Amino acid sequence: MRDPVGDFQADTAVEGVDGRYRAVLSDAWELWGPAGGYVSAIALRAAGAHSRFRRPASYSCNYLAVATFAPIEIEVETIRAAKRSEALRVTLIQKDEPFLDATVWTIDEGMHGIEYDAAPMPEVPDPDGLVAWQDRDENNPYWRFWSNIEERPLEMWEGSWWDRPPGPPVREGWCRFRPTATFDEPFLDAARSLVLIDTLGWPAAMMTQQGPPSFVAPTIELSVRFHRLAPTAEWLYSQVTSPIATDALIGSTARVWAKDGALVASGGQQMLCRPVPA
Repeated sequence: MRDPVGDFQADTAVEGVDGRYRAVLSDAWELWGPAGGYVSAIALRAAGAHSRFRRPASYSCNYLAVATFAPIEIEVETIRAAKRSEALRVTLIQKDEPFLDATVWTIDEGMHGIEYDAAPMPEVPDPDGLVAWQDRDENNPYWRFWSNIEERPLEMWEGSWWDRPPGPPVREGWCRFRPTATFDEPFLDAARSLVLIDTLGWPAAMMTQQGPPSFVAPTIELSVRFHRLAPTAEWLYSQVTSPIATDALIGSTARVWAKDGALVASGGQQMLCRPVPA
């Protein structure tokens, strides 16, 4: 496996105060430009820097444009301030134009309410018994992004990913970030699930196809709920399905569990197909 080219904590860092922040987009997270989940992770961390509370509850955003690998400005404003919760609007700006608009809910720590969990993790092999696809497919055109996240799918294919036989639109397996797998900071920890939920919908859809695609499908809308923090969970198990693709739109739903079987996050996205540039 190739050595990682990025550092998730450093590459999503924000600087600033009082609702005005700055960051620099790193090309270590390149897919079709800066990966959507990566820029969303920056937005989530900016919300964390501004919020009164340390527990992220949910994140939703619209991707308005594709940014470039350069400095960005970030504006954060509180749009609802309650006693133990807060809603924030986060806008990412480059060259005076917004390219992401997000809403983030945060809550106070140590809150109590109804307790149940009806979302058990499927019975699946441990990651130790699986193989990272990056070990088999080092010619993947997206290796730069995927050098930072080790993914061990439940079902492995021979040769190139493009040559495997088509199947159901499901992508499931174990993932861990590299070189650092876990983070104590709550918003950075939650951002791991955010990246996976944003990223894996397209690979799930592509499981139905064979050969290099004629389209790309950037996310236009993303929504994630953070059910638990998992700062000690090195591996995260993700199950992503893209059940429908029609009218140039692809929808996906996702769940992310920690290795102990606890549901960490869930969400989904809407993607818009565009022809692959000539």
